[in-house]
Formats: sequence, C-alpha cells, structure tokens
Amino acid sequence: MTYDTDPTEYIEENRTKILAVIRGSDDPFARACAWALLDRYTPDNDFETLSEELELVAKRRADP
Repeated sequence: MTYDTDPTEYIEENRTKILAVIRGSDDPFARACAWALLDRYTPDNDFETLSEELELVAKRRADP
C-alpha cells in the first residue's frame, strides 16, 4: 500500500489532533508515535515550542 500524502503537509493539516494525542492519550505508544511525527516533520524553529509542550504534558501527568 502506498500513500500520496506528504508527511509535512499531513502534520500541518492535523497538528491539533496530533497534539491532542500527546496531551490526552493514555496510550504511551500512541503518544510516542504522535511525538515522532512532530519531531521528524516539524520545522526546526517550531521544535523548541514542541519541546516545551512535551515538558508541560510530562509535568501534568506526573502531578496527580
């Protein structure tokens, strides 16, 4: 099976949904996949923002 969707375009169109998976999913594998997509296909200038977002998510999950 082949896909014609450009990964960068997919990330741009679905960024909100991907971030929702990172923020709210109870499935560590799903969160890791979402993070990997953002990590791989996000421009470098947005990476710091994503890193900060991940730190906030990790902190929220650690605090009951």
